[in-house]
Amino acid sequence: MDDFKEKSVNLSRYGEDLLEIARLVSWCTDKDYLFQTCLEHLSRRLGQRARCVLLEGDELKMHCWVGKYDCPIDRVPVCRESIVWKVVENGRPINIRDAREAEGYKHTLLEEVKIKAIIPLWYIDPLTQEEKKVGALIVDCGKGGGPVSDEDFEYLKVVGELIGAAAGKAYLVNQLIEFYRRREAILKETAHNFRNRIAALGGLATRLARQ
Repeated sequence: MDDFKEKSVNLSRYGEDLLEIARLVSWCTDKDYLFQTCLEHLSRRLGQRARCVLLEGDELKMHCWVGKYDCPIDRVPVCRESIVWKVVENGRPINIRDAREAEGYKHTLLEEVKIKAIIPLWYIDPLTQEEKKVGALIVDCGKGGGPVSDEDFEYLKVVGELIGAAAGKAYLVNQLIEFYRRREAILKETAHNFRNRIAALGGLATRLARQ
């Protein structure tokens, strides 16, 4: 209970931001717009750059970002030896306070980037109840800057959960749209076949009537 109270106090100053993001998640079905808006919120709040990488098949690719980068970033695949891949695979967020924590991992971007926090993005499939990995939320400060505070890290984790939920909702909406499209195609094909059969029967009836 004490831990819960402490966390509530820590997150209280982020309430307005989190409520706005939660409202956006509740009605928005445009995943790209939602991700970009969430990144803008947390970038303003933390004063740091932020980006999302999403799984596309067997690759993690840069999807959207806030802040200026001096090297190409759009759709860039994340290096397999990156610490980002480790976070996505094990599903545990990491707050990098000491640069030595990231030693031994390879960088994806050409410019020097000091990653401060990585939050895995995931959701629970409402149909199968399976956990689905989406990607990761990354906060960095370019070549300098201090670490992410404990409060800011808790805020990032909540934003990550909201982004993951948004991805899950977008996936479900797309599945429903695809289902209705398939059903519509089946109905159209069935109606077309019925019309052909009725036309054939009508032609046969006309020929029989003339005999």
